[in-house]
Amino acid sequence: MKIYSAIEIDYNKIKILEVYKKKGGYFLNNFVNYEIEIDGSKDADFIAANLDKIIGENKISKKNVITSLNGNKVLSFNFTLPNMPPADLKSAVEYELKKVLHFPITHYIFDYIYASYSDDSGNIFLNLTAFAALEEDVKNYLSIFENASIKVRSIECKAVSIYNNAKYMGKIGPGGANHVLLCDISYYSIKILMILNEAVIFERTAEDLNFKNISYENSLSVIVDELKRTLDFYFAGKSLPPIDEIILSGIFSNKKGFDMIMSKVTGFKFFSVSMTDLLESDGYGFYLSERINKLKRINGSDFLYPLEEMWTTFGLIVNR
Repeated sequence: MKIYSAIEIDYNKIKILEVYKKKGGYFLNNFVNYEIEIDGSKDADFIAANLDKIIGENKISKKNVITSLNGNKVLSFNFTLPNMPPADLKSAVEYELKKVLHFPITHYIFDYIYASYSDDSGNIFLNLTAFAALEEDVKNYLSIFENASIKVRSIECKAVSIYNNAKYMGKIGPGGANHVLLCDISYYSIKILMILNEAVIFERTAEDLNFKNISYENSLSVIVDELKRTLDFYFAGKSLPPIDEIILSGIFSNKKGFDMIMSKVTGFKFFSVSMTDLLESDGYGFYLSERINKLKRINGSDFLYPLEEMWTTFGLIVNR
């Protein structure tokens, strides 16, 4: 059995999932969705003190901690490369990144995800998405964890979390759709990814939103407008295959009929998935631990509702 703690510091939220993995799947053992007052005057020490307090009070494990860097600090690029041994791939990606980054490659930390595909002649290529962030931004973010006496095992980005979840569910990759839009909705932003041939070829974040202060009906209008704006820009002047499916996650994903309403308004095929759907289904290998099951029986189903905002937190753990 291995325990993972996924920690996201997202806008004014500290979101934590403690999950243990053993034969048979992932088991949710603890979670925290905590709101703190963050503004420009609050430094890493302030956030670290809150993080340390939350972890201590909730007895969260500090082993195998995984986190994600804020999306606006991460750049993404899509490349098509000839097939090559994995040992040579990092150098090839670094070479391509040097062409597009604003500063020398030594100023950045980068990573990548890729999938192979064959053309009509049988030649194999790699469809690759690289993510790069300034080393200074990464160090500043990790200082929060250092000040809370937490050693981070791995640092990802929100786009990779959403992508990981889609692969975990079989929505992309073998047996999944070829051209997919992934849309994760939080109270303050909408994150949209376009996936083609298993690669992230476009991403966009709509920020400065606040779904807490508007009605559900008005929220739907905002989401539809952002999706239409994204798709208009994405398809403009390009010859691309049609979208096979739009996958919705986040705060509205457990609303009954949410995907059907979106399909009716936009004409696209939608699939809505929530964290509670995942936990209640036997098909995805994600379960409640005995501890959380007991708390659910005591507190009722609403006890799990904060999880709906933690789709990207879960994406830090899956496929490990």
